[in-house]
Amino acid sequence: MPKKKKLRRMESSPGELYGEITVAMDDFEEGERKLTKKAVHPFVGLCQGIYRRFPFLGSGGQFNEENKDAVEFLEWPLTAEEFAAASAFTLYVSAVIAVLIIFIIFLFTPIPQMVGEIAQGIPFLDLFYIFIPFLVTVFYLVNYVQTYPAKEAKKEQVKALTYVPEIVGYMIMSMKLVPNLEKAIEFSAEHGKGKIANDFKKMIWDTQLGVYSTLSEALDALAYRWGKFSEEFKKALMMVRASVIENTEAKRYAMLDNTMNEVLESIRAKMEQYARDLNQPSVMLFYLGVLLPLILIIVLPVGSAFSQAPMADPLILFTIYNILIPLMTIVFALQLINQRPPTYKPPQIPDDYPGLPPKWKMVVGKGLIDLRLVIAGVLIIGILGSVFLSTQGLPPRFLIGDDNPQLIKYDKSKEEVLTNKFNNPLYFELSEEGGLYRELIGRGVPADSVEDQIRYEEKIFFMKSENDIAPYNLVFGILLTLSMVVFFYLYFTNIYKKRVQDEIMQMESEFKESLYIIASRMGENKPIEEALKHVKNFLPNYKISDKLFGRIMDNITLMGMPLEAAVFDPNYGALKDNPSSVIRGAMKLLVDSVSLGVNVAARSMISLSIQLTNADKVNKNLKVLVSDITGMMKTMSIFIAPIVLGITTSLQRIVIVTISQLASSNMVGNDLPVGSGGFSDVSLTSFFSVESFKSIATPTEFIIIVGIYILELVFIMIFFTSKIEEDNDLLFKINFAKFLPIAIAVFVITMMISNIVMGGFLFG
Repeated sequence: MPKKKKLRRMESSPGELYGEITVAMDDFEEGERKLTKKAVHPFVGLCQGIYRRFPFLGSGGQFNEENKDAVEFLEWPLTAEEFAAASAFTLYVSAVIAVLIIFIIFLFTPIPQMVGEIAQGIPFLDLFYIFIPFLVTVFYLVNYVQTYPAKEAKKEQVKALTYVPEIVGYMIMSMKLVPNLEKAIEFSAEHGKGKIANDFKKMIWDTQLGVYSTLSEALDALAYRWGKFSEEFKKALMMVRASVIENTEAKRYAMLDNTMNEVLESIRAKMEQYARDLNQPSVMLFYLGVLLPLILIIVLPVGSAFSQAPMADPLILFTIYNILIPLMTIVFALQLINQRPPTYKPPQIPDDYPGLPPKWKMVVGKGLIDLRLVIAGVLIIGILGSVFLSTQGLPPRFLIGDDNPQLIKYDKSKEEVLTNKFNNPLYFELSEEGGLYRELIGRGVPADSVEDQIRYEEKIFFMKSENDIAPYNLVFGILLTLSMVVFFYLYFTNIYKKRVQDEIMQMESEFKESLYIIASRMGENKPIEEALKHVKNFLPNYKISDKLFGRIMDNITLMGMPLEAAVFDPNYGALKDNPSSVIRGAMKLLVDSVSLGVNVAARSMISLSIQLTNADKVNKNLKVLVSDITGMMKTMSIFIAPIVLGITTSLQRIVIVTISQLASSNMVGNDLPVGSGGFSDVSLTSFFSVESFKSIATPTEFIIIVGIYILELVFIMIFFTSKIEEDNDLLFKINFAKFLPIAIAVFVITMMISNIVMGGFLFG
């Protein structure tokens, strides 16, 4: 370890040293003090590891003001030298890797030649095109490292929008029961979540160690530290502390209620502002992920034809559509998702939850089927069916003959079209057997131009509707098959968990209502057992009555268990298989408060019910605010984009053929005399050449590239909308499973209709 590092550790105060040790709360509650070293954040560990190995990289490093505040706020044991070493290391390593990749590209790939054609001989422009992406990547990585602490601090501040009402609510709940600030802080630290709750725990620990003389002093320091990021939290802490000195209970209650209202109003305003701020970035995401590809699908082939650059080359189109645009879109979407305030976290359902079918099993009626067999069957039937339709059509041509009309026309082969048209399946061959080759040689076309001319004539010939040999049935069938495989896999591996999750979420909603009934019975000095029995009988149709309160009563009456064991026993407790943190935390609070008396428990339940209702309002409010944006994004990605992409994919073939025909006429505006100086003197051949068509993607390649892009687009947009509405992985997987086949089907149907309108596709 470097001497400077050792010196920093030796100069730390006892409070700072003990502050790096945390107490496991569960063990602490059980009476056992289990000391564990505070986990080091991976970024901090990375910076420290780099500095240990290359200390010279961090020499003289200093934090800027933003990163300094962020590191102090996050309480990271990170020095400026360690941070500077990580930044320098990232710069040097990423630059070396970039140079090596560029070296490999120039030696072993055709990319420089393709880029050189785009640059059209302009000096150093091809080098610029190759170097600039790597240069941008290097600067992005360095900037990512240099801004990481500030981004992490910002992320914690965003989370605080949710945790602030919860923590303040717990403090107010405790203060209403017992006007003791220390107890309120301990209660909030025990039941709260997030960094604020951890700061409360550390504040208690620091006060016990003597870092602060009193807990009130520690609370002031915490309030001012958080005040930079959450003004409402700072004000709420001050109001809660001030409520202690109120001389009447009514005034104290009024101040506490007003504090909670102000916090909720402030959070609601921030949620609304977040939703408004989300509107413009979401529109940009739509432009980047949907509108830009729709424009490029026509612009690139046309631009390639006129600029004589290989912009419509299949490799370039694949790179743009299936790598660059999706990559930029997903990065932008993740940035927007990270800005979302965390509200409600749905319960996580484990694989071994009781009632779930075994893994890889699919429920059919009252039986189970192996899902892997179903997926394999769909894959085999889909591929074989696609091949059959591609070669035979529907009805099969081996039954009705080649000359009869079909509902689905089989895919024409190259040999068949050339035989019917020229009576020569080798018409475009570069040999004496090729009819066009002999014709061009006979016309005296230079030998070095013959190949380009033949490839041009061949591409234009097969782009015409009557000569189209694209294997539509095969490609469409495979796309639909893959989408159905994704559907069966994602849907049936998650739908059973989602149903359980929905049931647990329904129980949480019912639980919030039942708290009022429990509190009212205990408020009449009734024991908790009678209150639970009453709510079970009063709400007989609620799932919570049977699956929670009923099981608690059975454990108490039939097994003679005490209340805490009846609820939390690991083998027989009512919450044994319940993954809801909301219900578990509330029942823990109920059990703890009952030991203080039924009146205290009744007041605690009323306060808790208000707290849960307020949290539910915040969550529903955010959903409503973003619903317009997410609804538009879903519609665009599932219906509008596939329709437009289907139409434009069909149109691009017509556009290319039309351009070639205009260029073949060698002149535009024949009604004006040549040499008049008008537009008639401008020939398309001034901009267009045979070579420009050599690299344009075929219709088949276009369809495959666009089909892959639609799959990526649906994934990104459904991921974005699901995460913005509700941070629920199960919901995202099920939505993606349902919407992907719809989007692919819309694209396929649109292309089929477009081809009928533009030259015939289904009917022979």
